[in-house]
Amino acid sequence: MRIVALLIVLATSMVSAQTSTPVSRLDLPLEERLNVPQRVASVPRRLTDFVSFIATSYKVPLLVETPAPGPNLKTPDGTYTARQLLDIAMRQLPRFEWKNEAGVAHIYEKRLLRSSGNLLNVRIPRFAFPHDVGEFMYLFRPCIGSVIQGYGCEVGVYSGFQLPQLKQGGLTYGQTFTNELARDILLTALKMNGRFYVLIAFEGTEPKLRSEFPFQNWFAESVEVAEPSPLWVQIPKVRRR
Repeated sequence: MRIVALLIVLATSMVSAQTSTPVSRLDLPLEERLNVPQRVASVPRRLTDFVSFIATSYKVPLLVETPAPGPNLKTPDGTYTARQLLDIAMRQLPRFEWKNEAGVAHIYEKRLLRSSGNLLNVRIPRFAFPHDVGEFMYLFRPCIGSVIQGYGCEVGVYSGFQLPQLKQGGLTYGQTFTNELARDILLTALKMNGRFYVLIAFEGTEPKLRSEFPFQNWFAESVEVAEPSPLWVQIPKVRRR
């Protein structure tokens, strides 16, 4: 009897240990990641740093559309969820809003979102997902640029390299979009993969559609990195009258 009782105690302990193992945020559905609390310090941050903090600490994918260089804000001291911090940040930035897109945090300057010069408002005639996020980022920016110039995606000029940490993020290969907004394609990739975030900085709230500035200040990073790279947004040149 003592042996049986001992075995029961051991089995119960093993089950308890397994159930008490913390679940990785990356294994949670996107909506749940927004609601997991953690301790944060009161720190002044630029919007770019705040975005990287939310993405890499809470493992929340984001799409951010902001004028350069980006406003400043302050995170409070205490225990907060990503959703609460986003609400607090937007109260400090009245020109901005954030929207929950099925677990993807979409942050945008309200006037910029509607601007005809915003490259994410371009309709893409046809685009198909490649195998992974790294390849997607490599292909999608030139695709938008090519469409702005009056061509199809296949005419885009490809430059740069694919970030190794984004190569791990899979997409539904071959999923095709026809006459969709660039923003909607990007949001679909973020929802599908859930392991990266994107920030695009524009030279103002009414940018020129053919400007190279947002292409040069388009950042895509993995939420899985321990130390996110700084998002060095350029300062727009002052136009002389």
